[in-house]
Amino acid sequence: MSNTQGLSGKVALITGAARHRGIGRAIALRLAEDGADIVICGRPRSPESYPAHEQEMKWRGVDSLAQEIEGKGRQALALECDVTNKDQVVAMVETIKARFGRLDIIVNNAGVPSDAGASPILDTGEDVWYQTMDVNVNGVFLVSKYGGRLIRDSGNGGAIVMIASLAGRVGLQDYGAYCASKFGVIGFTQQLALELAKTGIRVNCVSPGSHDTDMMDGTIARATELYQLPDGAFKQQLEEFIPMGRQGKVSELASVVSFMCSQDASYVTGQTINVDGGARLD
Repeated sequence: MSNTQGLSGKVALITGAARHRGIGRAIALRLAEDGADIVICGRPRSPESYPAHEQEMKWRGVDSLAQEIEGKGRQALALECDVTNKDQVVAMVETIKARFGRLDIIVNNAGVPSDAGASPILDTGEDVWYQTMDVNVNGVFLVSKYGGRLIRDSGNGGAIVMIASLAGRVGLQDYGAYCASKFGVIGFTQQLALELAKTGIRVNCVSPGSHDTDMMDGTIARATELYQLPDGAFKQQLEEFIPMGRQGKVSELASVVSFMCSQDASYVTGQTINVDGGARLD
């Protein structure tokens, strides 16, 4: 159940929040329900590139999400930002400071799946490798560095939460650059947690398993094609592998992120929590 007072007075930045069926949207809505004012960002996308369900509902990326947040009675600031671009990240942080005067929470959700599920390392293109590392690792670094400075300067402590993956816990066949990038995120979490502990800024990581999102649908489709499986077979195998027997809901993941951002987790830092229905126990 949402605690509407738990994040009251806080300002939270969630990156990669432009998709309707995405983790970022679920996290933004949950933190808003818990009382935070929300900054959301995403890379610009042409409407023609939107999935069919977004086009049908006339979804407008972060602008539509901002309306949802404001409908919950919270302030919302929607920004376009490429997290791999230092100038854009710095400008975003300056805009947050000008609007709110502070920042308390960062959720580093922006990421790309690259060819996860269909890219053996020996066949992975260098451009795919570099792009994956740029978004999934360098983008996390830039947002944590410049956004983290604003949290530190706000003087109230705070929380940074990384979104990794079970692919950052164990090597997975045919996941190309994705595994390496998410292993990097978990290692970065541990290092940054140690460096910021005395400032009162906690740094933790959430590793999702299979959740019902557009990104996961893409991974399933690529694996289905790679292994020449019948439609639905790979998803069925995936769900049979999960002890709880189903994909996760994005709201279930968002609730764990909310906990990590709250004072209920005031003595938790440097940790990675799997949200995966029991798929991994490490």
